[in-house]
Amino acid sequence: MNRCSPLAYRRLLLIDDEAGIRRMMSLSLAADGYEVATAASGAEGLEIFGEQKPELVLTDIKMPGMDGIEVLKRIKQISPDTEVIIITGHGDLDVAIKSLQLQASDFVTKPINDQALAVALKRASERLALKAELRSYTEELEERVAEATAKVVANERLAAVGQTVSALVHSIKNMLAGLKGGTYMVSQGLAKEQPNLSNEGLEMLGRNIGRVQELIKDLLSISKPRAPEKAPVDLSEVVKEAAACLANEAERRGVEMVLVVPEHGGPTTSADGEMLLDAYLNLLSNAIDAAGTVTRGRVTLSCRQGMDGVCLQVQDNGPGLEPEAAQRIFQGFYSTKGAGGTGLGLMVAQKVAEEHGGKVVFESDPGSGAVFRLILPPTAPEQGQDT
Repeated sequence: MNRCSPLAYRRLLLIDDEAGIRRMMSLSLAADGYEVATAASGAEGLEIFGEQKPELVLTDIKMPGMDGIEVLKRIKQISPDTEVIIITGHGDLDVAIKSLQLQASDFVTKPINDQALAVALKRASERLALKAELRSYTEELEERVAEATAKVVANERLAAVGQTVSALVHSIKNMLAGLKGGTYMVSQGLAKEQPNLSNEGLEMLGRNIGRVQELIKDLLSISKPRAPEKAPVDLSEVVKEAAACLANEAERRGVEMVLVVPEHGGPTTSADGEMLLDAYLNLLSNAIDAAGTVTRGRVTLSCRQGMDGVCLQVQDNGPGLEPEAAQRIFQGFYSTKGAGGTGLGLMVAQKVAEEHGGKVVFESDPGSGAVFRLILPPTAPEQGQDT
């Protein structure tokens, strides 16, 4: 995969109605290596943007006619990935905050400090590089999946292998959700100058890229059964990771996620952590979809240890399951979402549970939400261990 350096983004549009500021800033930015186009109004700026499509835009907030907020809105409609930095006065803090809510990359105040501008441009370029890298990786992944799927289709065992490939492709959606969640955290950390948030996002990206690499390996050896590679797993960490992966999706759907896990160390079991996370993500994704259809949707994630083993649980306050859906929900390719679902998520979760000697169970009444539990049997004592 080709990695894009932030230094690759040097095309910049400067929009300001004051000729002196345009001349001074364009000379300074050109000296820093930027290819600068200038505009004296919002309307002229949009016209130039449509012709040149620069990656970076600097626009004054207060201009005759079309102001900087309107310029920001229109540019984001045309090109959502373009990074727009707002130039404000000292008394325009409320407007600057509004611009950030409208997906502005950053804002700088007049009189413009060269160092502050350089930092803002650097952050914007880093965001562009990160989005380009994620886009490139996603396209490469899709190509590899398509190639692997084509080979499988050509295989004489099409029926058996095709179902496995479909399940794996369903898992890709969850991994991409993790990649998008990590990207969102990095972007927010850069915008809010919170390095810890950016570092957490980078760690999430690294984990999910690793999971994608493992998936590609599985696709290339698809004819072999997928046996669990067991190791000690803290279920509270599985709950937290799943919540982090789908936090952005829950926010988009207006669904509140509530985590009920021990502060220090949760129930543990011997399992394949990646397979377990995939299964739980499928349960959580379905719960978010259900809760997203009601007012004040809520999903509660939890884990527990009991006499019957360990349990990962997800509960939603959605519409619940109709009797027909409750009978057919674990059948492949049956979905309550119509064209919006594949019907594979619960089948994948059940398959993972069964491969670990466990099961997925649920409770639901129409209009009362649903509870899904992934239950694994108690971990057997190691041979020779005192009882």
